[in-house]
Amino acid sequence: MHRFKGRVGLCAMVALGVVTACGGSPDPARPAGEKQQEQQAASRSGEASPGEDRAVTWANDYCGAVSELVRSVSEMPIIDASSPRRASETSGELLEVMVGGLDRTLDRLDNLGTPPVDGAERVRRDAVATYADIREHAQAALSELSAAEGPEASRDAVSSVRKPLDDLGGVDLLAGFDTVPALQEASRQAPACRTLTDAGPDPRIDSPGS
Repeated sequence: MHRFKGRVGLCAMVALGVVTACGGSPDPARPAGEKQQEQQAASRSGEASPGEDRAVTWANDYCGAVSELVRSVSEMPIIDASSPRRASETSGELLEVMVGGLDRTLDRLDNLGTPPVDGAERVRRDAVATYADIREHAQAALSELSAAEGPEASRDAVSSVRKPLDDLGGVDLLAGFDTVPALQEASRQAPACRTLTDAGPDPRIDSPGS
């Protein structure tokens, strides 16, 4: 599991100089060591900048989008190979669930907010291209199943289900985050991303049916 190196917290700006009270003599400046301690305490306060907050929100929304696909995989039926007819029927049901999950993931990725940091849009764009390609293959396999007539055509159509499943199983759900340090840090704080990374370093979906 990749461990994200977090850098949360900002140093507070401490005004240096002498404060003059009305009608009185100037107060002596506080010792430099005291100011340094206050700066260090502020740095440890855990307060994030607006930019960091936006990155965490964006990362959380991104991970929420791919979680739609994870949920759909958990709902996929098992292919029933007891007969060619049942194999074809259950393969079609599996693909319909898969396409539905991909559609929800793509819709949410398309509607993510403004990228908060350089590189975030590239990560989103690459993910959309990957999932759209898998969806295209899944839809093609589903169409082949629907059009198949006869046992041999049905067997060939059922075999075509394997490719989109294998493609899906090979996807790193947080692909590209490790190339954008700000997103990598944000994913460490985003609840939806932590859920994805709990099971391993590069969160992936086990290829259904494997």
